[in-house]
Amino acid sequence: MSDALRAGLRAMAGQRRLAGVLWLSLVLPAGVAFTALAPLTRLLDSSPSGASLVKGWDSWALLSWHATRTAQWKGTLAVVLLALLGGWLLQLFLTGGVLRVLIAGDRRPVLGRVVAGSVALFKVNLWATGRYLLSLAFWLGGVCGGVAWLLGKVAGASAVPESPWIQARDLWLLSAGPLGFFMVSLRFDLARIALARGEAATARIAYRLSGPRIRGHRTPLLGIALLWSGVALALGWAFTTIGVSMNPGSVGALLALVLFRQAGFAVQAAARVGFWASLLRFDEGRRAHLASRTIRLSDEETAAPLHDRGDGEGPGHATSGPP
Repeated sequence: MSDALRAGLRAMAGQRRLAGVLWLSLVLPAGVAFTALAPLTRLLDSSPSGASLVKGWDSWALLSWHATRTAQWKGTLAVVLLALLGGWLLQLFLTGGVLRVLIAGDRRPVLGRVVAGSVALFKVNLWATGRYLLSLAFWLGGVCGGVAWLLGKVAGASAVPESPWIQARDLWLLSAGPLGFFMVSLRFDLARIALARGEAATARIAYRLSGPRIRGHRTPLLGIALLWSGVALALGWAFTTIGVSMNPGSVGALLALVLFRQAGFAVQAAARVGFWASLLRFDEGRRAHLASRTIRLSDEETAAPLHDRGDGEGPGHATSGPP
């Protein structure tokens, strides 16, 4: 696990152009969302709540703004949700190309290689994404949600929150939910790595290859995912906290805030590159281990018949001496 983390940190610091590609994939959907918000904020400037919100956060002013501009809010929310969906699809599209660049170890040119690799893997990655969503729905909705529903039924409709069954249900949701999400997502990631390496021609074969690589090593794999998730959350919290404290009062200060937030997005994109590099190193180690094990087993199977032969040629055959 430490080797995988070192590889991730090296990629986070060294693959700046690759992080820039991921940063662009974050900026483009964000630009669409902010464009949709612009007409709504112009309406805010002319509303009675505008002066109050400019001075700082005011919950009542925000609620008044929302209540008086319901139709505009609905339209803006629809555009923002579509922008988020488009950003997620763009991330899925670019992942194959990002993985191919990391596997090849290229540092420049990057953008053309990422786009070319993403186009080549688009169809199989789409099938893998469909299987991932089905697996996620089964584990989270079927297994996690089903067990929670059963525990709730056993507890009864009149059960108090302190009931052992209710507490067991809450504990199950808090533990099995994130664990199931991470494990299903990690198998999906390893399947995409197999597709990017060219080890599998279809999503089904890629998923079949990812299973043995996870088996017996779920703890270190989960540790890698949790560590990099923690890094991304910590970076987001730090840049958001500092950005809020800046509280710009002029155009220049507002521009500085925007640039600062974009720098935060770029660092988070670099952390995403680090996560993929750590996952690739983990996958390389598992591939090497499984390959050596396969060779050892095949050698044992080849040597085993020689021990059973009775013509005196096998190494385990004891030749009888003269009478």
